[in-house]
Amino acid sequence: MNHKISFPIQNISSEEVEELLFIAEQAGRKYIQKQIPSKEIKKLDILIEFDNTGELKLECVVDLELVKHSKFDPQKMSDEAAQKIFEIMEEKLKVEPEERV
Repeated sequence: MNHKISFPIQNISSEEVEELLFIAEQAGRKYIQKQIPSKEIKKLDILIEFDNTGELKLECVVDLELVKHSKFDPQKMSDEAAQKIFEIMEEKLKVEPEERV
């Protein structure tokens, strides 16, 4: 499932955004890996794309596939990981939640 969000930004370079995206992706991975035993994860891909024209527009895809006998809901865990990614971005960019679009 795709998750999208926009943040107002000022004076941030593409390199700084890319570094933030790396940090956010790692936070998303760590979140899932702390919640679900690694032997239950078949596939975990996180893709974060951005458009940095005026405001930072993020699109986050968390593709999580679990083994059949897993008690975890992959959609719920994907949603929570995407939320964690957005929280990290807000924290690093010092964006207030009400500024989200």
